[in-house]
Amino acid sequence: MHSLVEYFAEHESYRCGYCKSPDTNFSHGMWAHTLTVSDYQDLIDRGWRRSGKYCYKPIMDVTCCPLYTIRCRSLEFKATKSQKKVLKQVNKFLIGHDSTPTEAPRKMSTCSSGSEVLGEGYEEGGEQYVESMREHQDINLEDFKSSKVLDVSGDEAQDKNNINSDVIKVEKPASQAVQSNIRKDVGPDPNKAPCKKAKQLRIERKLEKLREKGIDVLPVNNACKNREKQIEDFINELPDDVKHKLEIKLVRTTPPSPEWLATAKETHDVYVKYQTTIHNDKPDKCTEPKFRDFLVQSPLLEEHRENGPPSGYGSFHQQYWLDGKIIAVGVIDILPKCVSSVYFFYDPQYMNLTLGTYGALREIEFTRHLHSLCPQIQYYYMGYYIHSCRKMRYKGNFNPSDLLCPETYKWFPLVDCIPKLEASPYSRLDPDIDSIDENCPKESDLNFIPVWVNGAVMLYKAYKKHAARRNGKKVNDVIDYSRLVGTKASKSLILLR
Repeated sequence: MHSLVEYFAEHESYRCGYCKSPDTNFSHGMWAHTLTVSDYQDLIDRGWRRSGKYCYKPIMDVTCCPLYTIRCRSLEFKATKSQKKVLKQVNKFLIGHDSTPTEAPRKMSTCSSGSEVLGEGYEEGGEQYVESMREHQDINLEDFKSSKVLDVSGDEAQDKNNINSDVIKVEKPASQAVQSNIRKDVGPDPNKAPCKKAKQLRIERKLEKLREKGIDVLPVNNACKNREKQIEDFINELPDDVKHKLEIKLVRTTPPSPEWLATAKETHDVYVKYQTTIHNDKPDKCTEPKFRDFLVQSPLLEEHRENGPPSGYGSFHQQYWLDGKIIAVGVIDILPKCVSSVYFFYDPQYMNLTLGTYGALREIEFTRHLHSLCPQIQYYYMGYYIHSCRKMRYKGNFNPSDLLCPETYKWFPLVDCIPKLEASPYSRLDPDIDSIDENCPKESDLNFIPVWVNGAVMLYKAYKKHAARRNGKKVNDVIDYSRLVGTKASKSLILLR
């Protein structure tokens, strides 16, 4: 099965969900009837993102709040102190040392999620455009599957101050108005046992009790003891006798799996609670059809490969089950090189657990797990990083991360990009002034773009002959389209005309 897309050349202005400007948000649009995971990987590596079956690419040098594609190098990821605190907080709750609040959750207008808040920027203005495009998804894909394909081929990032003085003068009480010099290098009294920290004493007492029971415990290896704890360590350190059981289930949504169908209503209920409480949405914006269009429907084709992940590639929900009920859902795509986060929502009753951040950490851990099974999967894509919007800078806390240059489509460390973004909301991130987009189509490449016309696929060199006679503008649209998707994808995607 090939990818089939429909490109829209019009660039209407929309309301910006970040700065709230009414008409300063601009993007390129494309309706994806079907997409292979490899083609979508190529598209997001050129700044595209999907919302349901609609794909969009911000016009970076025009839009008010430039959106830079961001990815975390999951294999090198190191949790910050605050992120470790979130992991510990959830563990304490599961063990039973903490509890959820009883008061009603507070209203929020900002994002507390660890993944892309597409709803803020997309649903505000893009929703109307997508509604007008929905008729395009009614195309007869059976005709496309059976259509004759003519030569469709393509290329498959306080120190302690040094105390120089050897002698400290200590003043004794007035009754003993005497000064004595105490040399620092004398050290503690050798006749007394060295002082031990309380933690060390507790460990020794615990080991002694175990020995009394006949359990011999080997000393802890210093190398392991001094190793920085990873996400997996926090997850695996929970005891067996926890008070609350948390389980994360991966269910395929496209095509809908039996597991998804059995939990669809419960999942939608959590989504409604999240949107109405956290984002102040009206209930009519959270209907089941709109939810399915936004977070269930996907153009990605189910794909299984030898040496690929056991689940296969495609679109999934990660359901967070707490004591038998769903409390959070992570919407993700599993692609050849990455796990791409689409959205994350949760039951506001558990807001105190900071589930948005916890979900992002678990998705990074899931990416690392997939890498152990499929080495090509190395990155965790977090959607867009918007430096001009302070509340969206939180994605920069997942280190190390890279941003995609909007001109050369190469990756650069976020820390190196910050000074440029501080100077200007839109910036070429590639410091090499001679660097170019190496995936930009040449004129000769245009001839090999596959186009679907009247039930048959032909190459662009054949299509443009009769298209030019009828409407020269359509030919220019194809040229723009190929530049936006790149040489590799333009030869693989089939363009519906």
